[in-house]
Amino acid sequence: MIQHNVNLGDFMDDKDKPKKKAGRPKGSKLTPKQEKFAKNVVSGMSQVEAYRDAYDAKTDCKNSHRVQAYNLAKNSNVSNMIEELKARAERNVVWTRQMAVEALLEAADIARVQKHSQGMTGALKELNAMYGYNEATKINIGGQKDNPIVVAQEEKDL
Repeated sequence: MIQHNVNLGDFMDDKDKPKKKAGRPKGSKLTPKQEKFAKNVVSGMSQVEAYRDAYDAKTDCKNSHRVQAYNLAKNSNVSNMIEELKARAERNVVWTRQMAVEALLEAADIARVQKHSQGMTGALKELNAMYGYNEATKINIGGQKDNPIVVAQEEKDL
């Protein structure tokens, strides 16, 4: 049996050919506004801000916007898109906090093995700073010599 690869579109007038939808990837079940909402959420906007931006909501009905944003975020297609975009963003991160911690721990370990106390101390000092274990420092941002303006006070007992 001979199979022919015939495209039905070859026999149709241009006006009868099915139109391809531009913009969204094939299989996407989101409207352009839903996609914009998902992208806004992933970019760091609150759900309400993302809703107002995506749907160009000008009215001042904050409670309604909150409810609409909540319902939109619970939509399975929208929530799947948000999760997919978050996963893509995480894969594209060049340097994470976890990577920094691992590098500093490795540096401290290398310095310990090589008996290089300065290197080990430096790595541990940086780790402590990352986790906020350092004491608060006084910062003089102006004022008189004997009466400085203090932004943060030292805390002895944390």
